[in-house]
Amino acid sequence: MSSFTLWFQQRPWALMVLCLLVLGPALFIHLGLLPLQVDEPIRALVALELKDSGNYFVSTLQGVYYYNKPPLYNWLLLGLFNITGSQSELVVRLPTVFSLLGYAATLFVVVRRYLGPRLGFVAAFAFITCGRMLFWDSFQGLIDTLHAWITYLGFAAVFYFAEKGQWRRLFVLTYALTAVGFMLKGLPSIAFQGITLVVFCWYSKNFKRLFSGAHFLGIGVFVALVGSYFLVYSRYNSLHDYFLTIWDQSSQRTVAEQPLFKSVVHVLTYPFDFLGWFAPWTLLVVCLVRRGWWQTIHAHPFLKFNALIFLAITPIFWLSPATIPRYLFPLIPLLITVMIYFYDHYQAQGPWQNRVVDGVLLFVLSVVALVLLAPPFLARIADVPGLYWKTALVFGALLGLAYLYHTLPAQRLVVLCAYLLCLRVGFNWFVLPARYKTNDIVPYRAASIRVGQLTKGQPLYVYKDSHLDNDEAFYITRERGAITRALPAPTDMGAYYLAEDCYLAGRRYHRYFDFVIDRQIHLNLVKFDDAEPAPGQPPELPAR
Repeated sequence: MSSFTLWFQQRPWALMVLCLLVLGPALFIHLGLLPLQVDEPIRALVALELKDSGNYFVSTLQGVYYYNKPPLYNWLLLGLFNITGSQSELVVRLPTVFSLLGYAATLFVVVRRYLGPRLGFVAAFAFITCGRMLFWDSFQGLIDTLHAWITYLGFAAVFYFAEKGQWRRLFVLTYALTAVGFMLKGLPSIAFQGITLVVFCWYSKNFKRLFSGAHFLGIGVFVALVGSYFLVYSRYNSLHDYFLTIWDQSSQRTVAEQPLFKSVVHVLTYPFDFLGWFAPWTLLVVCLVRRGWWQTIHAHPFLKFNALIFLAITPIFWLSPATIPRYLFPLIPLLITVMIYFYDHYQAQGPWQNRVVDGVLLFVLSVVALVLLAPPFLARIADVPGLYWKTALVFGALLGLAYLYHTLPAQRLVVLCAYLLCLRVGFNWFVLPARYKTNDIVPYRAASIRVGQLTKGQPLYVYKDSHLDNDEAFYITRERGAITRALPAPTDMGAYYLAEDCYLAGRRYHRYFDFVIDRQIHLNLVKFDDAEPAPGQPPELPAR
């Protein structure tokens, strides 16, 4: 055994410390580099419009009522905007990183209680470093990580308080968490709560608890918390469209609302997609392929709870063709907990399942480490500051950790966590700057900021059906500090209008700026020289 390996073998805490030290750079380097994209500008724009409108209960998007999500996440964003004094991309993404760290800390505390501190540490960092989270969602300013954390807290509370026989606390706390989840994302939280309680009470032979006063008290807590918001909301706007939209947001993703072919393809490919989304940790599912696997789970109450809740909720996503990976974040820790237990429990025996996992991972870790020699030869990132020393540092760290993965069997799971975090640092240094150069939204952002600066303090409207993406709307609104609304006709001669070319034919106007956004839509910032009556209004008569 080399002295390098021996040093880490004698200090099993050292690799855990390495994970903690690398965690910050892995999650924060270049966090605010890329423009907002996908659903990020929606979350940020709704928060800005709550502030600009002065009504913190009624959400709007480009001045139109927004019903898709209750506003709790937007309130949190708005609080961060106020605390930091910034509305930058970094601040928009901070809730995701903080939620991920809180989620991981919760996993550590919960799993440590039942499986010990080492597996608690691995479970926490395995969730952080699963592929989809580490290389995409951990730097996206979206609701899902926070919502998943709240959902998992509910799972953990069910098991913990039932174990202690504290059913009143169980129902009150989990329904309060369900209310928080509902105010973040709507109906999915109710589904998670309902399935968890029914399955747990059924297999633990406590089904009668669902008809107890304590359960109805919990439901009352949920109704009081959520109902209070909707009661206030009803003072400003009808609830009819709100409830219909919240229902549609959940039902539109099911088999019943999707084309048959798409549904069939999804059902057939979902297991393989799932394994790919959350690799490399999902490779450990091989460790479950053994005789007596269910007896092992059944003998351990905590493992049994994780496995049954995972299996009970999975059909929701398996039968929903519009499922995307981040919707599964509440479930992944349940499966990870079971998989790492099986891997660790049988590791000393050297079964074929563990040998397969170790062989595949060692090969992948070695190849990826070698690939990290490539950055100095790639023209796209040739201007990255400190390119050579960054390449040497990441390559050396990955190569050393791949070696430790081979020579330290007892610490392989922790080594894998450290390896993936170091790989993410390399991703931040090399991949994100390259994406910045080729990201279509970068020039859109610059143009939108310019529009906001030109029109600050002046009225600005989107003319007729001219298309303005939420990306551009966020940056314009941020610069102006005012909501940008649609207006069917130029009735204000002092106002600016954003108009597509097709709506300017035959009109008299002065152009102040123009730019192209997604789908090659050409927008013009103009002021009209003549007024057009709004629909239903007669044209102005000439003065006598």
